[in-house]
Amino acid sequence: MKKLFLPLLLALGVITLFNGCSSGMDRIGLQVQLAKLERKADGTILASLLFSNPSVGAFNVVSSTHILVVNGHPVGVLDVGVPLGLPAQTTALATATLKRTAGAGEISGTVSYQLTSTLLMSIYDDKTERYKTSSAGTVVVQ
Repeated sequence: MKKLFLPLLLALGVITLFNGCSSGMDRIGLQVQLAKLERKADGTILASLLFSNPSVGAFNVVSSTHILVVNGHPVGVLDVGVPLGLPAQTTALATATLKRTAGAGEISGTVSYQLTSTLLMSIYDDKTERYKTSSAGTVVVQ
């Protein structure tokens, strides 16, 4: 019995070392969807992004970058530089101006979209991690 104790304790320590410190960022379930696209009088396009947190833990999004593809064509990038707190099981809305890519066509009417998002999450006081998610759907350009 004494001969098994030390190897068993060592094995348990190795397992704890490799599994005990993971942050679980790949399992948090945050979602970002395009809620609205609005064309302003000067031609700029504002996007409303809906951040959803279905989990039981709160999250802090330091900033986020979103690549927007409309009707199968990349049209630009949305940057949200304002920190966003997401309490457990809630949603929050953020607005960003579309930075159009060169050669992107006009966006009008009802369009299908794909949104690829990279969120910079605050884990501890000075530690951040990146979390990626994507969504797709349709939206009417107003």
